[in-house]
Amino acid sequence: MEEDKSIKRKRIWKTITKTISYTIIIILMIIASFFIFYVISGKLAEKQGKTPPFGLYTIISPSMTPNIKVYDVVFVKKVDTNNLKVNDVITFYSTNAFFGGTPITHRIVEILDVPESGTMYRVKGDANEDADEEKVLPSNVIGKVLFRIPNLGKLQFFLASKTGWLVAILIPAVVILIYDIYKLIKLIMVKKKLDKYSPNSI
Repeated sequence: MEEDKSIKRKRIWKTITKTISYTIIIILMIIASFFIFYVISGKLAEKQGKTPPFGLYTIISPSMTPNIKVYDVVFVKKVDTNNLKVNDVITFYSTNAFFGGTPITHRIVEILDVPESGTMYRVKGDANEDADEEKVLPSNVIGKVLFRIPNLGKLQFFLASKTGWLVAILIPAVVILIYDIYKLIKLIMVKKKLDKYSPNSI
């Protein structure tokens, strides 16, 4: 009876570990597929002299808090600027010498029709009291923010460091090593049981 319970527990544990393993593998495959698509589509766009259809940008300023925080990563999609409207959050290249062409993510608060320049966007950080002095030209708009990934930037900065690279390589290596040791111990235990009940051992 006790042996049946032990076998049942082992089967349940095996099912759980397999489910977790397959789930992790599927998630990693989805993430890998997304990044492959992201890189390839970006390279193709660059070759054609176009803006990539998608972009990931790490937020390093608190100007959009609390909606978008420092170290959040925003997923930006290239859009037809004629379809942009007030309250859309956009990422654009700043022409301000202070930012040096750094991509900025702010919210559109007004769409202007300037006789000399055509359409321009007045933007503002959600945490800022006033709108930006700089007006954004459609040609400087990278795209519209579709969603944010909280705190992913922390991981990005960590992996960019020497320690991060070491951890990224070391952890998978340790996991594989532990799994191999576990399989080896299991094989040894099975072999011992077979040797114990083998007719030659009597």
